[in-house]
Formats: sequence, structure tokens, C-alpha cells
Amino acid sequence: MPYIEEVCVAGNTIEISKYYTYRTHIKGEKRQPKDNPTCEAQKRVNQRRAERDLRRLMNANFEDGDLLVTFDFYKEFSPPGSKEMQKYISKFLRQLKDALKKENEELKYIYVKEVGPRGSRHWHCMMSRTDLKLLSKYWKYGGIHIDPLHTGEYSKVAAYFVKYASKTEQTEGTLIGRRWTPSRNLRKPKVKKRVISAPTFRKRYKKPKGYHLIKDSVREGISEFTGYEYFSYTLIKTDKEGGGG
Repeated sequence: MPYIEEVCVAGNTIEISKYYTYRTHIKGEKRQPKDNPTCEAQKRVNQRRAERDLRRLMNANFEDGDLLVTFDFYKEFSPPGSKEMQKYISKFLRQLKDALKKENEELKYIYVKEVGPRGSRHWHCMMSRTDLKLLSKYWKYGGIHIDPLHTGEYSKVAAYFVKYASKTEQTEGTLIGRRWTPSRNLRKPKVKKRVISAPTFRKRYKKPKGYHLIKDSVREGISEFTGYEYFSYTLIKTDKEGGGG
């Protein structure tokens, strides 16, 4: 029974996934019974995929010392929703990029908007390290909360970003635009897939020299949609500590 081995190299991390698909399935392979996927099951799958894609993008483009910033709004600037919030964000990022360009510096970022049901308005941004004075100079519409990145990989940040996007979607009844917005200068993580002809796959970790396993990254079970096994884990360079951002 052939299976797919997927390897993603992103920054300090290597993600390895093993799974079966309908394309690689052959008659006679044991398959677990499953129900037809529900709407909630589809939402869970979509959320996991969103977290995976965002996590990989973050790991490929940011590093410890870069910034995780939450931008608030003063009462007089508080926008009614995410659409109105965009004008403040766009103006701030444009001014910040222009200022950095004069210093021959480049700004990389990924941001997500948070609109809460009780009136909270924030936007959260992972960005390349930047002079904090510039953030205060150009963000005139509310408070700023800054946390330098320090964990070597950013799975927990990605999960929070997707959660914020989901909150906004629930509050507004629809998702306006994308779940998150990246700058155009981000590198894509390197993903390679290959079909392996074998009766089954081993749930064994292979650690290249210089890497160790992030223990809470291990995922295994039966897919809600295919009914087949899957297994995945993430490795990180040994001079970094795993566990998420």
C-alpha cells in the first residue's frame, strides 16, 4: 500500500507527515469505518490546514528577535468592524515601510484582525525586528503591546492568529478578505512530497544531526475524511527550544 511522505523545511524547522490518500489507495487495504463528514468536522479540518499553512509561513520568514505586536484602538478611533479597521492598518504600514526604506531596511509582516462581540478591536502582527520608536511614531490610534519572538518556531502564534480570524468571522457573520494578510516579500516554505511503495508506514522519528523532536508536535490517528492513518511530527535545530511561539 503506497503512502505519501511530505517534508516541509521552514526556517529552523522540518515537518514530516505520512498519510494515505484516495489516489494512493489500492483495493484490499484495511480502512477504519467512518461516518460522512459533518459541517463541524469540515471546519476543524479547515482550521488545522489554516494553522499548518500559517505556521509554515511564519517559520520560514521570521526568527527570534523579530516582533509579535498587538495594536489597540483608542475610543475615538475605534472602528465599527474589520473593513473600517483596514484604513488605519494600511496607512500605518505604508508609513512604516517608507521610513524603513530610507534606511535601506525591509519590513516583513503577517497580520490578522480581531473584532470581538463585545466591542474589542485589535490587530495582531508578526513583523521583522523594527525600531520601536517608529512603531510609536506612526501608530497614533491606540496602544501598542510588544513581545519579541523567542521560541524558534511559531506554531502557537499561528494557532492564535487563526483563532482571532475565527472570532472576527463569528462576530461579523462573514470572513472579510483572507484569514490573515502577509507582506509580498515573504519566502514560501519548501515542501516536497513523494509516494513511497510500502505495505505500511512506521511511526518512527528520524532526526538528522543538529535537530531534535518537538514533543507536542506529534500527531497521529485516523483521518475523519479518508478513514486511513496519518502520522506527523516536527523537528527543530538543537540550538533552539521547541514548543511553539
